Amino acid sequence: MGKSRSATVTCAYLMQHHCITPDEALAQIRQARPLCEPNEGFWKQLELYHSMATPKEVDEIPAYQRWLYQREIELSRACGQAPEAEKIRFEDEHVREQGGAEFELRCRKCRRRLATSQYLITHQPRPNTTAIATPTTTPTSPSCSHYFLDPLSWMKPELEQGKLDGRLECPKCKANVGKYAWQGMQCSCGDWVVPGISLAKGRIDEVKSRPLGSGTAGVGVGMGIRLPPSNEGGRRTGVGGQGNL
Repeated sequence: MGKSRSATVTCAYLMQHHCITPDEALAQIRQARPLCEPNEGFWKQLELYHSMATPKEVDEIPAYQRWLYQREIELSRACGQAPEAEKIRFEDEHVREQGGAEFELRCRKCRRRLATSQYLITHQPRPNTTAIATPTTTPTSPSCSHYFLDPLSWMKPELEQGKLDGRLECPKCKANVGKYAWQGMQCSCGDWVVPGISLAKGRIDEVKSRPLGSGTAGVGVGMGIRLPPSNEGGRRTGVGGQGNL
């Protein structure tokens, strides 16, 4: 009695109060009570708490919210049901999109952007038993026929229907671009991803993201305006001397 749950709470307190790791906290506790051993689920929560820098309040932290969402998915999966519509976490509504995404995923038919690389879920292809396999931590590899990703807001009309599985259509041209299965889906590389929300590589183009300030939309944002040769010595004021254009 008291070797798992109470030890976990004490570890969390020591981590928050003394800014130490879960291992260091447990080592301190075991000096007084050697049998203490948080179970696997509690230990993962301690590691998550440490990765969040042990805040006093966790409710509004994205990493904790994602953990709650994953718990909801696990409970729904155990019951053989899709998660309730109001509990689905559409990642692009919670995370501000970063300009550092490596690439975009676009519908091959109409070129509509469906996702960026920041929403891809990393999975581990299973090693090939007949050849020397090189482990990878990239979101997708040549052996994968799908891109797995978080739920995104354009998927709402389909995912909120409460079905266990189905197909995903491009919101612009209605082309079939992928599929989903709340119970999980096996990638062609052999790994099992839960939940399985995927875009088929054969129906998607991977386009390298443009850096901020590029293209016509980026004029004046990091690139500036090219002046005629007569003005290269300095910017002239606008009409009536109202300042730079």
